[in-house]
Amino acid sequence: MPRDLVELKNQVKAASDILDVISNYLPVHTTGKVHKSICPFHNDTRPSMQIDRKFQNFHCWACGAKGDVFSFIEKYEKVGFKEALAILARRANIALEEASPQDHHKIQLFEVMRWAQAEYQTCLLESEVALAARKYIGSRHLSGPTVRQFGIGFAPIDGDWLTKQANQKGISTDLLEEVGLIAKRDENRGFYDRFRDRVMFPIRDVQSRTVGFGGRILPDSPYAARGPKYYNSSDTPLFSKSDLIFGIDHARHAGSTAGFLAVVEGYTDVMMAHQSGIPNIVAAMGTALNARHVAQLRRYANKVVLLFDADEGGNTGVDRALEIFISHDVELAIATLPEGLDPADLLSKPDGKEIFQKVLLNAVDALDFKLNQLFAKNPNPNIETTRRMLDAILGVIAMAPNVPNQSAQLKQELILTRLSHRMGIELKVVRSRVKELQVERRKLEQRNASRAIPVMPAAARILTPETPEIVGKLSGSAPVLERQLLQILLAEPGLVPDAKDHAPAELVSHSGLKRMLIELYALHDMGIPPDLDGLRVRLLDRPDLASVAMDLQQVGRGIPDRQLYFKKVIAGFGKQRVDADTKSVKDQLNAVGTDDAAAIELLRRLQNRDKPKK
Repeated sequence: MPRDLVELKNQVKAASDILDVISNYLPVHTTGKVHKSICPFHNDTRPSMQIDRKFQNFHCWACGAKGDVFSFIEKYEKVGFKEALAILARRANIALEEASPQDHHKIQLFEVMRWAQAEYQTCLLESEVALAARKYIGSRHLSGPTVRQFGIGFAPIDGDWLTKQANQKGISTDLLEEVGLIAKRDENRGFYDRFRDRVMFPIRDVQSRTVGFGGRILPDSPYAARGPKYYNSSDTPLFSKSDLIFGIDHARHAGSTAGFLAVVEGYTDVMMAHQSGIPNIVAAMGTALNARHVAQLRRYANKVVLLFDADEGGNTGVDRALEIFISHDVELAIATLPEGLDPADLLSKPDGKEIFQKVLLNAVDALDFKLNQLFAKNPNPNIETTRRMLDAILGVIAMAPNVPNQSAQLKQELILTRLSHRMGIELKVVRSRVKELQVERRKLEQRNASRAIPVMPAAARILTPETPEIVGKLSGSAPVLERQLLQILLAEPGLVPDAKDHAPAELVSHSGLKRMLIELYALHDMGIPPDLDGLRVRLLDRPDLASVAMDLQQVGRGIPDRQLYFKKVIAGFGKQRVDADTKSVKDQLNAVGTDDAAAIELLRRLQNRDKPKK
């Protein structure tokens, strides 16, 4: 990350007093040195958010929202770090410096996608070759304003139509290839268009920038029998199918207002809902809803409703939804449409909007939906059927990721209690069975594991004031000593030079913590303060790690004697290194003969290593 971007961030932060910034958004109540405000990130009824001018951060004691001035803007404006930086820079009248070469290239890719979307839409609206496409769109009851709002276009059947347009207008074919719109012919005989004879639905990010396309083949196309009905862009620097949500740019504010976002299957379903005045509807790009989708949706609404067709009630999507419901801090509900209708068909009917809204309002939470399914098939279950029904749900719970925080544990306890009451089985029996299934799952994972999980020496484990929530945010095995090192360095950046001498990054096994440490050391080497602000700039590609870093810093600030704590952590790393070297010497000793000169030298090294330091 360029030095000038770190300096720019520091300049913007210095000019953006957090109390002044938040006061522009919310009324702040001040009593002495304590500043409080109604928290905008949950349904707050009294001032629960405290603003600390000394540390330039905020913390809501009710919902747990916390961070610095950049975090507040990211959460309130629902934008990423770079957008928050730009908002605060404009507020402080600080000019943003020229973009890096990487940023400049990405801007070029966005511009190429914008150009292509405009070309496809102009073709749809004005060209004779798009007559069949216009008839198809009319048959789907999509209006002209909706077509323009969502940027729908058409890719003609000609195999190199877009390539010709690019050549005529001086658009780089290399960039078009990089964003997946064209590809090279065999033996370098020019390019061909990847999308042909398809209605083109732009896929946009949350800032309404086109990052990819979904192409729907025309029903009467000669290609209809040879290719998929829907064809999406391949993965590119801008497009990742598993991360994107169709319509989120239009639906996010409506979701915040309505209190929930509803997820449907198709592009047309989303557009018909918006056209009908129900704008809090999105689609998950034809893939199953995953954790990354939920994390995005959770930014805009506390509740997500999954809308299934009536004949989809028994598919694995319900189990996947239940798994997400169990392991994520989100209210997840499931709704089903009247039999034989999809959302677009329903909304095209005279009373379709009212029926559709009623379906959404009657959505049932994922656990109750699954239970209702099971009891509908088995109204009067016998003992064996009851056992199978219970295992059907507990098996999903056992597959959910283990998130060791109080909120997740409370949620699972409530689920197990509801299962106990609904199925007439003692709670202790339900608890015991889910533990059995979780043990079975862990054994299976251990058998399939490709590498051993590193175990910290007992002597290296120092008591730490951290919370289980922070541990849960670190994926994989996160050794205690490594977390402690990052906690103390983020709270006391002045200790980074000493840490670099005694705890090199190669000693850190956890990939996320290692990345943070490498970046802190790099900042120090560049002569930039190795603090959280500099680290966040270098972690723009890993906002998850930036969030963990803020939590680690908060823990570190709560340590009373940080100098002593640091010495203990460094001593732990020293012992870890000595133990590793000793093991290496012993392994070498076992590999040579006892009378060999090499063995004598190894024994001397081992004895010297084991002598106490004076």
